[in-house]
Amino acid sequence: MSKNFYFLLLLIFGISCSNTNKEQLKAEYSFRKKEIRELSQLEFSGNTPLLIKEAQKAKQKAKKIDYDYGVFRCNIFLMLAFNGSGKYKEATLLGQENEELVKNIKDEFFISANYSNLASSYSYLGLLDESENCLNRALKHSLKIEDKDKRYYTLSAIYDGLAYVETMKGESAPNLDKVKKYYLKQLWAIQQLSETNKNIAMRKNAQLSNIYVNLGATSSRQKKTEEAQNYFYKALVICKKYKFNNPVPLMAHTSMAKLFLSQKKYDSSMVYAQRGIVLEKEGHLPEVRRDLFEILYRASEAKGDKQNAKKYTDFYMKLNDSIINAEKRGINTPVKIIIENKEKEKTNTVRSIFIVSAVILLVFTLTGWTYWRRKSKLSHKKYDELITKIREENTQKAERKEFQKLSNENGSKSLVSITDETAKSILQKLDKFEMSGKFLKKNINLPYLAGQLNTNTTYLSEIIKIHREKSFNDYINGLRISYITHKLVEDPRYREYKITYLAEECGFASSQVFVIHFKKITGFTPSYFIENLKKDKNI
Repeated sequence: MSKNFYFLLLLIFGISCSNTNKEQLKAEYSFRKKEIRELSQLEFSGNTPLLIKEAQKAKQKAKKIDYDYGVFRCNIFLMLAFNGSGKYKEATLLGQENEELVKNIKDEFFISANYSNLASSYSYLGLLDESENCLNRALKHSLKIEDKDKRYYTLSAIYDGLAYVETMKGESAPNLDKVKKYYLKQLWAIQQLSETNKNIAMRKNAQLSNIYVNLGATSSRQKKTEEAQNYFYKALVICKKYKFNNPVPLMAHTSMAKLFLSQKKYDSSMVYAQRGIVLEKEGHLPEVRRDLFEILYRASEAKGDKQNAKKYTDFYMKLNDSIINAEKRGINTPVKIIIENKEKEKTNTVRSIFIVSAVILLVFTLTGWTYWRRKSKLSHKKYDELITKIREENTQKAERKEFQKLSNENGSKSLVSITDETAKSILQKLDKFEMSGKFLKKNINLPYLAGQLNTNTTYLSEIIKIHREKSFNDYINGLRISYITHKLVEDPRYREYKITYLAEECGFASSQVFVIHFKKITGFTPSYFIENLKKDKNI
């Protein structure tokens, strides 16, 4: 009786455990099929806020069913989204959280992706040693990936990241031989990918064309013009074969035009520049078109073709003025108040004229007074919002410095990878540029900044448009206005300076342009802001 009883208990316990395991496996399978699949679709949608929201919801669900792999994957999606929206500290914390989960994860592809993404976060924060360490850890795991295509695709991204870190380490004078070595390794890795179907072949060759452009740019910096030319040719051949659209073909044509111009091969330079102008019309990148007009002007002038030199100079100046002044259009349109459109009938008495005039005057007075009150309230609301924003930005700067200090003291944890390594490179450089204050330089333009960041106008313009959600001019003017508003809040001496001095201090060519952009960005004039700062007892 006793033996039968214990046997029954053991049987019940075994069945219970079996059912529990089945339920767990069922929940995990459902999570992979639904939540992870949906997040994978959102990853390339461009809707970062939605990706963050859905990934956080999925992560909580994974925790609820005690699914470490699900939490790990959700963290990778979140890291990618946070890196793309400038929340680098949050991304590094997620990477560190994944460090605790790695021992329970058997997927080498996503372990490598975790370290690659964490590396991106560190590089955005300027922690290049930590970034390099994470990339090397990603490299170690990538070599264990069984699927050949996944392994080589991952290796390609890692080598691109290492090339970027090496470039940033050298700043204005990087070790170009070492940079090129990593690009060549990336080229080797991407060439190992199979072309089992049309889609894979397209993706592989899209990467190849981009790598050849990067190699060409590096060779050009090394003054190896023939080598650079060959790389650009290879990129163009691939783009033509697969009918790739911008920006790679446009970038390759523009680079070739500049290369031939530097070699004094003016006819060839003009041919590629004119092809570039045709390509630019498809992508509508006026800053690149301006660069191409400049190349055509310089080539024509060098050839002694004064007629074409004048034509392209006029095109350049007209487009340059259009780009610089685009945001001003419509602001200074005169406001006309029409009192009477047409006299339809004559009044018979002075009394009726007086009454009508009095009513009109009263309406205008009441309307003006109401408008003034609303405008005053709105301006003050915007003033309060700006003061709050400035304080929050100062707090964020302090937190960022403290985080960097702690990171240096405690050593690195890992990082993750971003799909577009070129975007990662430009965003890191933009981050440094924003911290440097170099946007205060007068007459700064897209070609100048592209040169300072060692990139090209096509990529820089697109990255600013996508990741800063602004045109180039709005981006620069926003940085300048932010700089001067911080100065006005933090240093009372600035409130005593004239508007002309403030305009010059933050890089504007004239006080009129400064006032226009200040009002456009903040919602009120500099004078109004200064007047309220003087009255504000909390400042």
